[in-house]
Amino acid sequence: MNNQTTPTKQGQICKITSPMADENPAETYLITEDVSVYSDDATIYVVSITELQRNIATPAFAVRKPIKKSDLSVIADDLTTYVQSWNR
Repeated sequence: MNNQTTPTKQGQICKITSPMADENPAETYLITEDVSVYSDDATIYVVSITELQRNIATPAFAVRKPIKKSDLSVIADDLTTYVQSWNR
């Protein structure tokens, strides 16, 4: 059984389920587009929360990363919920 929840909407926060050796397994990503129109095997573009923090004044300059939708697992439905979870 697959307990992984693949992203279904823009704004969700995700982690890569099986990161490559050069990827930080703790990194979190923001879904920046409507992913409901893509199959689970499609490649979507996400932006790391760290990258957004580095480009807070100009978030449009944050680098988008292509990742297969099925390689992502949702950890929060939105950024507010994710940040609030730090205090629990």
